[in-house]
Amino acid sequence: MKPQSKFSAIRGDNLNRFYTRNTVGDLIVQQISELKHPCKILDLGAGDGSLSTAVAKTWNNSEIVTVDIDLGCKENLRTKISKVNTSFHTHHTHNVFDYHLPTILAEHGEFDLAVCNPPFFKPEWSCNFSDILQSADMEDSCPSAADVTAEIIFLSQNLRLVKNGGAIVLIAPDGMLTGHRTIPLRRSLLSKHRVDCVIQLPSHSFHDTEARCFLLFLTKNAGSTEYVKLLSYNKDAGLSDPIFINRDDATKRLDYEYHATQKSDGDNVTTLRQLGAEIKRGSISTVEARQAYFPIFHTSDYNNTEDGRIRLSPPMPSLLEKRLVIAEPGDILMARVDRKLHNKVGIVVDGQAALTDCVYRVRLPAHTREKAFKALSSIKGRIGLQAISKGVSARLVGKADLLDLPLEMVDA
Repeated sequence: MKPQSKFSAIRGDNLNRFYTRNTVGDLIVQQISELKHPCKILDLGAGDGSLSTAVAKTWNNSEIVTVDIDLGCKENLRTKISKVNTSFHTHHTHNVFDYHLPTILAEHGEFDLAVCNPPFFKPEWSCNFSDILQSADMEDSCPSAADVTAEIIFLSQNLRLVKNGGAIVLIAPDGMLTGHRTIPLRRSLLSKHRVDCVIQLPSHSFHDTEARCFLLFLTKNAGSTEYVKLLSYNKDAGLSDPIFINRDDATKRLDYEYHATQKSDGDNVTTLRQLGAEIKRGSISTVEARQAYFPIFHTSDYNNTEDGRIRLSPPMPSLLEKRLVIAEPGDILMARVDRKLHNKVGIVVDGQAALTDCVYRVRLPAHTREKAFKALSSIKGRIGLQAISKGVSARLVGKADLLDLPLEMVDA
């Protein structure tokens, strides 16, 4: 058995925390280093203190206030921050989900800067959440209780505690900045606050997780956002050149990789939507697939293809009577959910099979099929698929994002 790491052991307390690598704290400081000296700095869910320590090093005579529900955090935070900060540090052992948190912290006044690495999970609903969202003017960001996540509550609490014109830096999960269900959240933030910058982080930015995360920088109540600066960080190359997107594009998604693929231009660039593609998701679950007596195509079957050419079993007339999603010659089959979905694109050359719900069937007019297949399976196409995919371990591509992915069409 693989030995449990220090951070795995710490996360065993079910607080759903991901601990920040030091690089992330350095990136935050680098991006906000020109900020007017913040007198009071807040870190909600401070954890092991990576963010608190990073900002304390830069502004070593600021008041640092940390909050965490874990009783074991206090002494560790005090030791770490005292080594780099000559000013005042106060820690509160308290639940950040408490509506009365601003009252608990009232002695400190309003904060100039908040840094936050929230837990990523969906908490059991509490009536406190509705009050917190309303107090933060965020009630329109979550259409239903099912859309309320821990990171949204942490962001809302920061908005309640930071002064107007103050800065908030939040480590945000993939879904918060790229998901379709979180469009209302992004619309709310962009219309009420100034979203200054978003940095896309590489996988493994946090201990013991492959979660794709982002650094979200915003200024509270500084007017609506017109343009957002997007950056990508790579440990070898450092920060990328920036991309600037308008509010409409930012509402759709806030990830650098996606918008970088949208910058393609030229007469030979198009999309599946423009080509009139019909995209259908397979209808058979993996459990049903194991019990089926007829031919099934699943993401694992891409291993048996050659140069992306898929040969299926001979046609079975009875399949058409089952109202299943059937793949036939000329159909492009793409993994919808898979760890390496960008490598799983193929075109059916003969045969027939029903599809699992992990596979998309893409049907196109005959004269565009081969060109579209080559564009999707090219290096640029695979990069594009990676960019529009979401998720932590198994990646997922949404139908709308796939339809609008720019494709560079070349002669077949």
